[in-house]
Amino acid sequence: MNLVGSRVLITGATGGIGSALADKLRGQGCELLLHGHSTRQTCNEKFVRADLRTSDGLTRLVDAATNFNINVLINNCGVNDFGAFEEVDIDRILNVNVVAPMLLSQALLPHLRAQKAAVIYNVGSTFGQIGYPGYVAYCASKHAIKGFNDALARELADSSIRVQYLSPRAVGTDMNGDAANALNVELGNAVDTPFQVAEIIARQITHGDSRVQIGFVESLQVSLNGLFPGIIDSALAKQLCQIKRYF
Repeated sequence: MNLVGSRVLITGATGGIGSALADKLRGQGCELLLHGHSTRQTCNEKFVRADLRTSDGLTRLVDAATNFNINVLINNCGVNDFGAFEEVDIDRILNVNVVAPMLLSQALLPHLRAQKAAVIYNVGSTFGQIGYPGYVAYCASKHAIKGFNDALARELADSSIRVQYLSPRAVGTDMNGDAANALNVELGNAVDTPFQVAEIIARQITHGDSRVQIGFVESLQVSLNGLFPGIIDSALAKQLCQIKRYF
């Protein structure tokens, strides 16, 4: 897809990947409709503040997206909660990371079907394919988004709507928190900047790749987890004490 002139809705655009992606797509000639849960200064773009866990917030964003005549929906909005599973707010994570993007995509499907060419782009996570200690609910939510993406892509294969998925590895954003950032440093995990991820997203939408996994090591881990999960079990068991120290 030629991004020049595309009308793009980015959810979760107030920081991290969403903010960097807005900068990137703005520079490539896109017209932007930005969404967030908090206020933001924008560069002449329309901004919708809405809590997508509520029917009112969802309706306002759908109406704004329809009136803006979007042809690209980027489901980027997400939350994380690193720590022991018994202390995690499951409803918050599942509603923001899974239910909201599914409901938004469903509500906008009639509008997107009417476009000559359209994209639904879902930002997932490597943790959606590798269950990781300390991220139980988050892993479950991103696993659900991966399943949603793949099934929807196959259902819409005969339409003008292309469904795409990105699986980032660790990204240096405020969403991680100090404990998660310190753990990544101790374990030597590769951490990308939001701007690096934004570059990949823009390139993927342009080229039309269905799925992209960031990182060679992470791609190998995902493959091993699918074919020989016991290998990943053993590797993570050796790191478990280190991980739990940061809970």
